[in-house]
Amino acid sequence: MTQEPEAGNLEPETDMGEMGKDFPYWAAKEALKTAETALAETDKSRESLTKTATSIIGWALPLSVVMGGVVFAPTLGMPRRIAAACGFILTAAAVIEAFQALRVRNWSNGGLSPSIWLKLIESPPPDASALYITVERLKSLENALHINDTLVDICAKHVRRAWNLLLVMPIVAFIAAIVAAIYL
Repeated sequence: MTQEPEAGNLEPETDMGEMGKDFPYWAAKEALKTAETALAETDKSRESLTKTATSIIGWALPLSVVMGGVVFAPTLGMPRRIAAACGFILTAAAVIEAFQALRVRNWSNGGLSPSIWLKLIESPPPDASALYITVERLKSLENALHINDTLVDICAKHVRRAWNLLLVMPIVAFIAAIVAAIYL
């Protein structure tokens, strides 16, 4: 950001951050801001995947109950009951996959634990400084990002499988009904 030169100073000032010996601390603070933003994004991803998994369960669970009941309906022919059995299996599998996404735990918050803070306060290391603490926080956030990115990938895998199971269910049930009608 360029500012107007002050009276007697002909060069405009440019805000480029700290320089010289102050640069590492300034850079660590900037990296910390970026890491905190990235960690917040993984939280948003987790929340989105959790909502999607919950929605899938909300749709697939009633479908599986209905289709499970149809399997045992004596008034329906065998092709319809076979189609319902395929639908039941696939929707029940979708519910299980979505539930697996909700079971993912151990998300990391990326902060220094109170015990680490107490240790730093009670017996600070010889090189303790604002830069030292900022770098330690940055390391903690980096570790949390790695953990949370891995967990987001696991959740996404389960949600994707659940969606795929739900999406193929009508096609598989329809094909099963046709095959059963032809051969039974």
